[in-house]
Formats: sequence, C-alpha cells, structure tokens
Amino acid sequence: MRLRIWLLIFLLFSVYSYGQINITFPMEKAVFQRNQNNQANLSIAGNYAINISIDLIKARLINPANENVVMDWTTIQSNPTGGVFNGTLVNVPGGWYRLELRSYLGGSINGTATLNRVGVGEVFLIAGQSNAQGLENIGNGAEDERVITHNELTWYDSGAGQCDKKFPNYPSLGQLNGPISKTGFSSWCYGRLGDLLTSRLNVPVAFFNAGATSTSSVNWKESSDNIPTPNHYNGSQLTFCNQVGVPYSGLKIILNYYASLFGVRAVLWHQGESDNFINLSGSTYQNNINYVINKSRADFGSTVPWVISKATLFHYDDTQADIRIAQQILGSDNANKIFPGPDTDLLGSGYRLDDVHFNSQGVIELANYWNSSLDDTFFNFATPIPAKSLPVVTVTQINSESQLLAPDGYSEYKWVRLDAGNTDYQDPEEATTRLISRVSGTYRCYLKDANGNITFTQPVTCGCLGAIACNGITYLSDMGACTAINGLGAIKYDKSNDGAPIKLKGVTYAKGIGCHANSEISYKLNGSFGRFITDIGLDDEVGPAPPVNGSAYFRVYADNALRYESPLLNNSSATIKLNIDVRGVQELKLITNYGPDNFNYDHTDWAGARLHCVDTQKPTQPQNLSESLVSQNCATISWSASTDNMEVEKYIIYLNDIKIDSVSASATSYRIKGLEPLFYYTARVSAKDYSGNESTLSNVAEIITLPDLMLGATPNTINIGQSTILQADCPGGTVLWSTGQTGISINVSPTTTTTYNATCTIGDCTSNTAFVSVKVIPDCQNAYTLTNPADNYELPSINLSFKASSTISASNAISNQAKVNYQAGQSVTLQPGFQVQAGSVFKIQIGGCSN
Repeated sequence: MRLRIWLLIFLLFSVYSYGQINITFPMEKAVFQRNQNNQANLSIAGNYAINISIDLIKARLINPANENVVMDWTTIQSNPTGGVFNGTLVNVPGGWYRLELRSYLGGSINGTATLNRVGVGEVFLIAGQSNAQGLENIGNGAEDERVITHNELTWYDSGAGQCDKKFPNYPSLGQLNGPISKTGFSSWCYGRLGDLLTSRLNVPVAFFNAGATSTSSVNWKESSDNIPTPNHYNGSQLTFCNQVGVPYSGLKIILNYYASLFGVRAVLWHQGESDNFINLSGSTYQNNINYVINKSRADFGSTVPWVISKATLFHYDDTQADIRIAQQILGSDNANKIFPGPDTDLLGSGYRLDDVHFNSQGVIELANYWNSSLDDTFFNFATPIPAKSLPVVTVTQINSESQLLAPDGYSEYKWVRLDAGNTDYQDPEEATTRLISRVSGTYRCYLKDANGNITFTQPVTCGCLGAIACNGITYLSDMGACTAINGLGAIKYDKSNDGAPIKLKGVTYAKGIGCHANSEISYKLNGSFGRFITDIGLDDEVGPAPPVNGSAYFRVYADNALRYESPLLNNSSATIKLNIDVRGVQELKLITNYGPDNFNYDHTDWAGARLHCVDTQKPTQPQNLSESLVSQNCATISWSASTDNMEVEKYIIYLNDIKIDSVSASATSYRIKGLEPLFYYTARVSAKDYSGNESTLSNVAEIITLPDLMLGATPNTINIGQSTILQADCPGGTVLWSTGQTGISINVSPTTTTTYNATCTIGDCTSNTAFVSVKVIPDCQNAYTLTNPADNYELPSINLSFKASSTISASNAISNQAKVNYQAGQSVTLQPGFQVQAGSVFKIQIGGCSN
C-alpha cells in the first residue's frame, strides 16, 4: 500500500513537472518608458495549459551582457486560473534584459518561459515634415540592438490614392534598420541618434514616426480640427494627401497606440521649412504649433513633452528669422514641458541633398545635433508618460466553453480572432462586448479609452489541449493549432499562402504550412515529442531572382525560448533544413517576421513540418553495398535503403573507416572523388535517423582504383607522309585526345615531331592528363647521328627512311622485322655497336638528297 502511494505521488509530480507557461506580453524587444527615477513597472502576461495547476508565477530579469541578476525571483501572481496569468514587476531599473519566468506547484518548479529581450528606457515620437519623416534609402540603421522600432511603413494607400489613417499592425519590434512606423521611410538620422543615446544613457531607445512631407504648421493645425487643409506644393490637392485629418492623424495614432502601450518621453518636432516657403509670419507659426501641442495633449490625455527644433532653411541657404524666433520661444517654455531642439538651419547646403533635404552626411550631423539637444536638462525636466497597464482578461471555464471577460471602464471593446488571421486593431471584429463565450479559437480584445488610446489584452486560447501522446510521424498541418495568426489572410495547411502546392527551389511538398510574415502558429506538444523537422524558405510562387523579392526571418520557440533564428531569407536564398530537439517541450511556436524592405512577397513556408516521437531505435543496416564506375580518382558506391521506426535522415559515408561525408536519405548512392590512382580502399555506409541514432555499418565495398592513364604510339617514329596509331588504356571510359577526337585509339599523321595528350573520363571523373610524342623524320637534312638506345627501331610496323645530303653515322639497333633505309650523299658509317637482327630489313644507299 505504501509503495502504491509513493508511486502515485511520483506520477502526479511527473505530470506537473512537465507543465509549461508561455509569455504573451510583453512582445519580444519591447521598450517601456522609464520615469524620472530611471524605473518602470513591467506588465507581464501569459498562458498555460488549462489542465495544469499552478500556485505561483515568479519572474526575474537578467542582464544578457554579463548574466548578472538585476531583479531576482519575484512573485507576480498567485493561484492563476483559466489558463492565463497577469502580473507586474514594479520599479524595474532602466536597462536591457532577458525575462525569465517560473511557475510553481507545491513548492516545485513545474514550468518555465523566457523572453530573450525586453527593455526599460526611452521612447520618442517623431513629427514634422520631410526632414522629420526621412527620405527613402538615406541613413544607416542602428548598430546597437537596443535601438528599436516597429519597422513598418503605413503612410500612403496607393489603391485609394490618399494617405491612410489606419492604426499600425500588432507591434513586431526589432532593431531600427529600415522604415519607422508609422510614416518614416527610412532609418534617416534616428539609427545613429539611437546609437548615441544608448551609448550615453545605457538604456534602450525606441522611435516611432508620424512625420509628413511638405506640411506646414497650417496643415497641422487645420488637420487637428479635422478640416480640409491644402497642399502648398500641389495645387490640385485642396485636402492634403486627399485625406481629411492628415497630417495630424498620424501623430494622434502613434500617441494613442505606441505611447499608450509603451509610454513616451517626448515628441521630437522638426518642421518649419514649408512655413518659410509660404512666408508665414512667426507669430502665426507660434500660435499654430502651440495649438497642435495642446490639441495632442488633450487627445492623448497627458502632458507629453515636446522638443522644438529650429528648422526654416529652404532653397539652400534661405532661412526666415521670425519663424526661427518663434521656434526659440516655443522651445523655451520649459515650464510647459516644451524644450529646445537642434538648430538645423546651421546645416547648410553642404549637408543638403537638394534645396531642403539632408544628404547622407547631413543626417549624420542631424543625429549629432539632436543628441546634443537631448541633454541632461531635458532629461531632468521633461516628465515622461508611463505605459498604460496591461488590461487583465478574466477567463472562466464552463465545461468546454471559455468565457472571456475584458475589464470595465473602457469606451470601446473589439475582440479579434487571431487564429483566423485577424491580428490587428484594424482587422474584422469578432465581437464588441466585454464578455464573449467560445469553445475554440484564440482571441485578443482591443480596448479604447475616452481619449481614443488603444491597449489590448493578452491572447487567450479557448479549449486548446494539444497533443496527448506521440504515435509515429505527426505533421503539424494535421494537428490543431492553438494559435494561427497570419500576416495576410488565413494560415494555409498543405498549401502555400496563395493556395498553390508548397514549393521551395523547385521541390514540391505534399505537407506543410504556408503563411505570410508576420505570422505566428503555436501547438501544444505537452512534452510528447522528440524532434521538430521542417524545410524553410520563401515559396517559389513569389518568383525566382532576379529581381530579389521578399525578406523574412524564421524563428522557432520552444516554451517561449528561442531555439532557432534564420538569417534574412529572400527568394534567392537556398532552402534551409531544420531538425530541432523538442523533448519535454510543452509549446512549439513558429514565427515569421518580415525583413527591413517591406511587407511584399513574404510568402513563408514551413515545408514538410512534422514531429517525431522521442526515439532511441537505430535504423536498419544498409545492405548490398557495391562499387561501380571505378576510375583513376573516383568510384561510385551504391546500397539498398535502410528503414526506421521514424525516418532515416541521412547516410554516413566511411572510407577506410573514416567518415568523409553524408547524403540525404533520398539517395542510395554516392560518388567518392579525390582518390589516388592504383590504390586500395574500403568503403562502408551507415544510416542515421533524425534523433541521431546510427545503424551498424554496411558490408565492405573494396575499391582498387585504375592506374594513371598510359598512352602509346605505334609506331612512335615515322617519316613525313606516314601515319601512326595513338592508343590509350581506359577500360570502360571515354578518351578525349588533344586533337579533339575520342576513342581508345586514333590515327594521326603529323608533319613534324608532335606531343599529344589525352584524358580518360569514367562517369563524372576525369583522369590526369597523359602525354605521348610522335617523332617525325625530316625528308632530308644535312646529316644524322643515330645512337643506341635512343634510335633503336623494332616491330614490323617500322618502315623508315633516313635521307642525308652528306653523312649518316649509326650505332643503333634494328630488330623484330623493322624496315630501315639509310641514304647519304657522301657516306654511311656503321659504328661499333650497330646491330641488325635476323628478319629485319636494312638497306644502305649512297646517293644524296637536296636540302
């Protein structure tokens, strides 16, 4: 009885010990605004399998640069229910961290999760005209990973022919190296400015942009009241960008969205060139900007600090003094939380691309100027606005139905279903009530307050229990995903994002997942599997390169810890094969994010995505290993395929008991190259599965390579006008001669002494080049001296005539039925050692030739 009780306790502990938690907020690389004490409260939310019990959730922060613990294990929630948890780390100091979570049951750890990077630092909003918005392809990205933005451009809707007033997509944050959401065309000066600030302040920095090209203070004031405002540079646009409310709507959106989520230190304002262009008075400019500042603060509900740059330079060196004075007065109103920015008019024509806009050197100096302006006085007196607290969604489980309740006190509720491809506030709504009841699906509620500020709850998955056990090979497209968020449309199973067969670099896959960055798909594995296997790349449907299209990152998370991150892939990138250990993993999450160029063409494939059980069984031994196509330097080995309880991944090739290579399981032959001629080798093959289990070695294949190619000529000495046969020893191969002819033997008739060469090709291997010379005796020369053995002649094929106008001296040998004729005008002298064997024909004539 006691044994049974202990066994039961052990089994219960074993079940609980595999429970896992997942972090759903904050998102990777989020930066939250610190307060004047260099601190912020960090909201943390996540989920766990509803069949797991948890007593406590604890969190800690690690400095990834030195692995020092910055905040040790702190309880953020006790006794969470409904498969979700929410908590807060209070007074987190400014810095860049790895966030680690643990869940506990009965004093023992039963789950862990990690967010690789999250920060407390500075958040800036950018507004103004084109020198705030930035031009395309000018400026360098940040070098410091702590300089963050949402690399998304939502400025102009070409289909509608107007600027858009959409809220950005759900933040996918990354290092600032391209567009800056919402309207920034490029990194402009902000990548370098971020590097300067992170180096100086030692905290991460985030930027979000609402600049609008060609805008004046008049446009900003009038659009803030939602009335039409003309484009000063385009008379056909009586309403700027053909959209009422622009440009101010962009600033309001990033205030309501990013500043609400992450907090904000200040708005960085660079504008005034267009006011110079329309010759606006300084007093009107000052009134307009004051109006916009006050309107933005009222719309946001907080006194956000502003930093006002001096910017009036138009047409190279034309500045306007009264606007500059107005900007100086605005920036001096520190009591009203308005501060002076850089005097950019000092950057004259040498720093300009044209009559207004900065060039590459100009944006570097612009960053330096901004860095100098954001000085200690600014940081001491510009009171930042903290991030709004993450709303807590309450989950109640009633049988198989989940009831999701958003918190009270908001003016608008909008539920979106994430696994149907709706990830953003702009996406179609699922419901607009506080409470929804669902039996399946993943949901997030976007909440809007009376000022229009948006925040959102964590995602909640209804009724997703995941895999119970492993049975052979399990394709993810056959499993029920707990989260299925797609960047465009719905996730496709066993199809590409456009609904075609999945295809990577010409290879078609029957199984897999097709999606579009940004995408997120998660599966509950419940510790039941051993390996995750897939091929990744951009689907062939985006077209071959050139041109280079698409750019995306693939990331694999196991229990919210990053297990794999791809390089930036596009349509020219080779397919990458992944084989990832998932033993004990509770949740597998697959994410694709678009790269720095844009959203287009990012059709990402998890081709053949599948799971293997935990596996310790070896594949069967490869059989019937044999050799073929043996040459001087190569040989082919072939074998019968092995089998495995899961899948054979590859075959390992051994030569003389040393591993030399491996081939994929689809191959049952291998070409060994680089061998030595006339050498003895032994070859063997083993099979290895995806779990690393290797079979016993196959039988031995013995390889004896051919000797170096040998060439001969019969005869090798001829008279002019005669021919000879060139021969090569290349059994089973193709001989290519320097004459261009092919064949084991060829007939040649050289007119002078000639060296020929040839190679022997067997299969795809070609021997070293061999050489043979054919000596051609001239028709007549002054004299000959024939020596032994250089001029010995034998074999019946020899029929030579030596003709000299004067003398011939011979000490050579003639044998084996060779025929040789000596003819000289003066004398033929047979020296000691001269020999003629019986059966040979030898003739001497005295009679000259004319040379």
